[in-house]
Amino acid sequence: MNFEKCPNCDKSLKGFFSSDLILPSEAEFINRHLQLSKEAYCNNCSPPLLSKIANNFRKQKGEIENRLQQIIHTIPVMSSPAPIAWKYEVIGMVTSQTTSGTGFATELSRSFNDFFGSGSNATNQKIARATNLCQADLRVQCVRQGGNAIISTDIDFNEIGAGSTNMLMVCMAGTAIRVLDMENFTAKSRDNIIEVIELTEQLEAIAQEVKN
Repeated sequence: MNFEKCPNCDKSLKGFFSSDLILPSEAEFINRHLQLSKEAYCNNCSPPLLSKIANNFRKQKGEIENRLQQIIHTIPVMSSPAPIAWKYEVIGMVTSQTTSGTGFATELSRSFNDFFGSGSNATNQKIARATNLCQADLRVQCVRQGGNAIISTDIDFNEIGAGSTNMLMVCMAGTAIRVLDMENFTAKSRDNIIEVIELTEQLEAIAQEVKN
C-alpha cells in the first residue's frame, strides 16, 4: 500500500521533514494489543503507542519470562535439513557459544571414572547444561528474527586450558527459518510456538522502551 500521509496521525510521508512508516509486523502488534485497526503507523506516532504497550507488559515481565522458559524448547532445533513436506523461508544463520570451567572436582571425577572405563556424571552434566544453554540461545535469536524453527544445526565441543584451569566450550550454529505451513506440527506445538513468538515480542517491546 502507498500512503502519502500516515493513516493514524496524518503526518506527511513525503518531503524533507516527513516520517516513515514502521514495519507491518509492528503495526499489527500495536493493533493487537491496543485493540486498534489502523492500516499503518509512522515513526512519529508509534513511539507513545509502543511505550503504552511496554508499560503494560512491564508489570507482567516476570510471568512472561517464566512462561517463555517453560515453552521455548518447542521451537524445533534439528541437525538435518528441513523435512521435504515443510514450506519455509530462510532467514539466516544463528550461532551461540558458552564456556564454563570444569573445575578440580570434575577433573578428578573424570579421571577416576576413566580408570574404570565408565563415564563422568559431573562432566556429562556440565556438557548437558552448556548444550541446553546454546539451544535456548539459538531459539531466542531465531524467534527475534521472525523465525520459528532451526535446521542444519551443528554442535562442537572443545576443551581449553589444562588441569584445574580447564574450560569447556560448546559452540552451536544453525539456519533459522520461518515455516509457512505449520500444519506439519502438532496442535500443541503450534500453539506453543505462536505463544513463544508473542511472548518474545512483548519482551522486545519492554527492552526497546528501556533503551529509549
